[in-house]
Amino acid sequence: MPDPKAYLITNREVSDKGGPNFISVNKATGEYLRTDGRETAQDDLRFGEINFELKKGKVKLSDFEVKLYPDLPYDELRKNTEDDSVKSAKKLSSFELFNTLHKKAKPGKQQRQDILFIIHGYKNDLEVALRTVHELYRQYVVPKESPIEHIVMFTWPARKNLLMYRDDARDAVLSGYALARAYQKLRSFFHVLVREERPFCEANIHLMCHSMGNRVLESMLEHLQQSNQRVNNLFTEGLLVGADVDYDTLEAPKPLNAIIDLCARVHIYYHQQDRALLISETTKNAFNRLGLWGAKNSIALPDDVYQCDVTDIEDEDDGIFEDFMEKVVHHWYYINSTAVIADIHSVLNGQLSLFADEF
Repeated sequence: MPDPKAYLITNREVSDKGGPNFISVNKATGEYLRTDGRETAQDDLRFGEINFELKKGKVKLSDFEVKLYPDLPYDELRKNTEDDSVKSAKKLSSFELFNTLHKKAKPGKQQRQDILFIIHGYKNDLEVALRTVHELYRQYVVPKESPIEHIVMFTWPARKNLLMYRDDARDAVLSGYALARAYQKLRSFFHVLVREERPFCEANIHLMCHSMGNRVLESMLEHLQQSNQRVNNLFTEGLLVGADVDYDTLEAPKPLNAIIDLCARVHIYYHQQDRALLISETTKNAFNRLGLWGAKNSIALPDDVYQCDVTDIEDEDDGIFEDFMEKVVHHWYYINSTAVIADIHSVLNGQLSLFADEF
């Protein structure tokens, strides 16, 4: 297996000045990325890659090399005529990321080549987000049973502090607008492929949203609907894990009802002892959480949406936080439960979850 690499899309703060809460992400352009989440979510998007080594035990920020691709300056982009739009697109960092993945997933390629796009939740400063990438790679790329070859993370300005929940909730909504722009850029990339008569790859792209990452997705869909943007089915499997959103949020006419237009099939994983969501529900939100109780009305769910109750799992282990908290909180089972990970492998391979209630 080649050296581990993952990809990122972010609206975290990028600065031309370093400091104790920044890491260098492009020496040529002198750019730094904020690490502590102490910024307001922006519409600006940057695209790049993450290089690291697989290690046992806890990893830290210095174990990762984050590189942001340089972007075509906005003023220069505006000068281009419509005839030059493809040339301009090829100078964007979004095009570099999408094109890199397209080249790797070649038509007719026999071995696995699927892509997992993950939106993390709250309590994720950049270091925790990178640890999550490391663990996702270990659990979903390394095992032969998994079809995933590439991880792409959307990382937004969350903080590693439970007391900052309301700030993260606000930033999640604002980050949804930025994610909508990323979605539009991906659609534009496919249009470039059509114009150049380039073949589409045969890789599946899967979507996973954890915790408040589901609120980022909800906000993205709301923004697309408000701006009359069509939602295309770009993802094969959609995985809503420990969703920190209202338990009726998939019912029409709410925005997340459109997830079935975005994904061919959706699995909702919930745990009735998820203490992170119990805290969210009892101290911060007036409504029951989807990731705690499942959907309020299963009859109102769109077709091809399945609910997976994982309350009875007993195999959670220390993960990215490497302490007792993960075992008793029951919120990170998608990376620390062997049973759930194996089940998600099966779902990504096209099977129905063993935890799913079909009725």
